[in-house]
Amino acid sequence: MKGNIISREKCFICGLSLKHDERRHGLFCPDHPQVAAVKNFTVRFGREIQKQFRSYDLAAQFLNGLRFKTSEGSFDAKDYQADKPYSFTNLSEKYLRRKSSLKTIKEATCHIKAAQQYFGDRNVKDINGGDIEDYLFSLQIHPKKKRGAEKAPAPLPMSEKTRANYASRLHDFWKWMLQRQVISLAQMPIFPKIDFELGYRKITDMDTQEEIIQTVYEMTHGLNPKIWLGIDLLATYVNLRPGDLLKLKEGDIDTEHGELVFHYPTKRKNKLKVTRLLDHHIAIFKEIKTQYPALPETLFFRHHGGIQSVKAGQPFGPKYLRQCWKRACEQLGVEGLDLYGGTRHTTTTEIARQAGTANARKASAHETNRAFDRYCQYQDDTAFDMAKIVKGKKDKKIVLINRAD
Repeated sequence: MKGNIISREKCFICGLSLKHDERRHGLFCPDHPQVAAVKNFTVRFGREIQKQFRSYDLAAQFLNGLRFKTSEGSFDAKDYQADKPYSFTNLSEKYLRRKSSLKTIKEATCHIKAAQQYFGDRNVKDINGGDIEDYLFSLQIHPKKKRGAEKAPAPLPMSEKTRANYASRLHDFWKWMLQRQVISLAQMPIFPKIDFELGYRKITDMDTQEEIIQTVYEMTHGLNPKIWLGIDLLATYVNLRPGDLLKLKEGDIDTEHGELVFHYPTKRKNKLKVTRLLDHHIAIFKEIKTQYPALPETLFFRHHGGIQSVKAGQPFGPKYLRQCWKRACEQLGVEGLDLYGGTRHTTTTEIARQAGTANARKASAHETNRAFDRYCQYQDDTAFDMAKIVKGKKDKKIVLINRAD
């Protein structure tokens, strides 16, 4: 049979090497059978594996395991290499490098690093669905320690939606290993099902939305008209996202044809999105581009001075429009209404009310009905219209009976 157990010990009588005798469960001198090895056992299995053990029983158990895996066809020498190529940490680091071009790489890194702390150098082939479930339901949120506080706040329970995000990232990691043939389909763990219900975003009515946008205009137009314009665009063209809008370059604005061109937009597979502009927005873009000329590769949404510690030409930060929206809401006494809910989702709901949910979904460019239904808080009148039809048929069949007769 393949594999053997050896030892550096010699016979203290004749000096010969001790030989492995599986029937006697040990290593003995050929000429003096009473002399046996008592320590320093080494398992050799082909050229790939050589591992030391302190007792014969442990060495024999390891050797028998290797032979069993060889017989069933699951033996892989890489499982036993010193550099642990199949450890969770090593493979997950390789996975992150492979996914480095993702727009969500920061979030993916956070999810994977948390799993690395839990699984460490465990062989991924030894991690099953139960291990993954135990990990996912051990996750907690650790608030940051505030300045001056003696200790950090106590951990908080994690929402099921966030837990599902961690599970989704791990599932993608295991699918990646399956594609690389690190694991077989039989070794693919069964992931736990995590049920969650997405809450509805708070929206407002169109009059309140317009009042907030007008307040933004009054607060910021003299400083930088692009602040108001950015928020007005988000409230008008519901297929736009703040992150994509802030990446808009001067050369991406076609005032001649009235179009905005977005390269590599969020959640788009074709890597290009074109938004047609209304006439009054075309005129505003022309006026601003004349007032603040720049090269085609310059980001359009940038500062133009007048703000302390911010240099002219510096691009808007990812939270800048949101902060301006929040200040306008505070001035009007509107609470709990974020930029997304107050612009895109409020307008989407109004479109559904005026033109139907099918047109609203197409305008908002939502890829799934589940996401759209969370944002569009208008139920169409299909049930109401069907009720009128049914009621109309019933009314025609009603016969009034004069009980006096």
